[in-house]
Amino acid sequence: MHMWRLLIILYTLMFNSLWAELEWIQPTAVTDKGYRVPQPDYQPNLPKDLGAHPEYAIEWWYWVGHLEAIDSGETFGFQSTVFRLAGDPQQSDDNDDAHFGRSHLYMSHLALSDISQQRYIHTERIVRNGWQANVAEHGLQIAAGPITAQWNEPAQVMEMQLNYPDDTRLTLTMMPRKPMLIFGERGLSRKGADPAAVSWYWTYSRLDVTGSLTRGDTTIALKGTAWMDHEISSSQLGGDLQGWDWTAIQLDNGTELKAYRLRRPNGGSDPWSAVYWIDALGQHYSVYADAFEWQTVSTWTSPHTGLRYPTEVKILATNPSSNKLETYHLRPKLADQEFTGNDSSNAYWEGGCDVFDAQGKRIGQAYLELAGYGDGLGGKLN
Repeated sequence: MHMWRLLIILYTLMFNSLWAELEWIQPTAVTDKGYRVPQPDYQPNLPKDLGAHPEYAIEWWYWVGHLEAIDSGETFGFQSTVFRLAGDPQQSDDNDDAHFGRSHLYMSHLALSDISQQRYIHTERIVRNGWQANVAEHGLQIAAGPITAQWNEPAQVMEMQLNYPDDTRLTLTMMPRKPMLIFGERGLSRKGADPAAVSWYWTYSRLDVTGSLTRGDTTIALKGTAWMDHEISSSQLGGDLQGWDWTAIQLDNGTELKAYRLRRPNGGSDPWSAVYWIDALGQHYSVYADAFEWQTVSTWTSPHTGLRYPTEVKILATNPSSNKLETYHLRPKLADQEFTGNDSSNAYWEGGCDVFDAQGKRIGQAYLELAGYGDGLGGKLN
């Protein structure tokens, strides 16, 4: 199986689906292959549920953030993602060759945008459970290639270390500012008509960050903000979608937005596309495709892959709390934030942006992901 086929599954988890005007369908307990399916009305048991859920086919942990050097004012953005793909549910690591970690594969994606130097570095590592990767089930404790992360229970913080291929190292401590959010009706994010096509989708939309960046003998102190998603599912991406545009926006007024459009081959947006607002108190509310527009302002063509991405965009959405049309204009802080990984057919653009309102006033920061602009999403899982 090619790695790009793994990404097809793993990246479907980036999206919540539209429940409005859909009849409730009770999910099946397991898939045809025997993976468990997330069930409704489940309340995460924290911090235990920050750990792995190996009986489900797919899981990922995702962090992005904006960092500033305390002394020099240099600015950075970071992306850190760990994907878990389960093996055959009829087999387990209890068999004789358990030390080879047959039952779970982990994929680590790691990127650093050095905004001040206009420099972008990234790496992808594929590791097997056991001797190459260790991910706990009792809580957040991840060691997967260049990424380590754990939950510090006494301090109520997440601690991470990110090791880049040029010997740069980020050491971060992240404290949630708001409670974990549970997206979807009755705690399920729906992925399509199939009753098994659902996920648990949990988010920390704003974390205070402190830490350091080390290069050689030089270490600089950092501060900033981050976003974390954790999703568990056993579903796949529908074959009628070409890709997606997704963003996590953190506004200066204490509000966050998660916005995405699922792209159809004709360029239109799937009706399940959505915008979510998270207010200063941590409450969230949403609108769907008929209540917002995702407009391309300008594009960037990659010198590495030749792909063209709509990296400057405007999102026009009717805010349900005020019933007013709001504008969020995203401009990249760095043009080249293309992640190519081990296989350039998987290339996607994901990077830090500034956010402006309709009058051109800067109102916040965002991370923007643009996927499916090459051929890597064109296949189906065997």
